[in-house]
Amino acid sequence: MTTSATKPKRHIWRWVLVIMFTPIIFWYVATPLVGFHFSDKGQGRLGYILNVQHSISKGEIYPGQATGGAGHIFPNDQFFMQLDWNNNGKWHCIRVKPKWPRIDIYIGADGAIDSRTDGNFIEACGPSPQ
Repeated sequence: MTTSATKPKRHIWRWVLVIMFTPIIFWYVATPLVGFHFSDKGQGRLGYILNVQHSISKGEIYPGQATGGAGHIFPNDQFFMQLDWNNNGKWHCIRVKPKWPRIDIYIGADGAIDSRTDGNFIEACGPSPQ
């Protein structure tokens, strides 16, 4: 025999769990993302360094692959996301201002930015290292 006294306790625990997980879910959904896509017609590997407000990661992608990162939900004026990459000995560099929900940057077969990329959210960096 069950009593009605146990049902409200279960109901309260469900709301406690919902309240606890809501900020985590919001943070995950609200964070703007930037995706970098290397053309499937590219040659060789594309080595990259991704700098998101001084959090640096590096790696490599091959033709047809992609990489990316998350921006900040509430970026200040100093926020930046910079991608430096090398393809066939040519260096390239761009800075991105992420906007919600996602920005996709397309890198063509020659290693340069593809025309499918929306230029409103990117800018060229200073002189490339040689």
